[in-house]
Amino acid sequence: MESAGIFHQLLINAAVISATTFVHGVFVAAAAAVFRVLKTRTRGAVRFLRDTAVLVLLVLWLMFAHTLEIGMWASVFHYFGMFETWETALYFSGASFTTLGFGDVLLPEEWRLLSGAAASNGLLLFGLSAAFLFDVVGKLHLGGRAN
Repeated sequence: MESAGIFHQLLINAAVISATTFVHGVFVAAAAAVFRVLKTRTRGAVRFLRDTAVLVLLVLWLMFAHTLEIGMWASVFHYFGMFETWETALYFSGASFTTLGFGDVLLPEEWRLLSGAAASNGLLLFGLSAAFLFDVVGKLHLGGRAN
């Protein structure tokens, strides 16, 4: 297992955070573009079904983005030999990225700065997803005036 200094870990943190943020930006921008194109004036049951479908598909789309981002962190953990198996790297990445942090699997001590970066990265990207969902719900005017 390769040991990493603080500067090396900070570089890795910056690279992975930049990459995951870029991926997330692409997913959010693509969803926003599709939403703008598909937004039409509808009423009644058709509107209800459309709005429900939009929300379900948007949540699945954003969860797919988060899954890719978790995989990106797991790839780093596995590439640098922090975990012996891909499954363990993915498990730790998911627990860190979601800020759940069970604590049953830990990074080696010389790599521990990466865990905080993965958690803060996930927290910010989940926040971005929540803000985007909030904006979409506002534009759909759920339970309010017709579009």
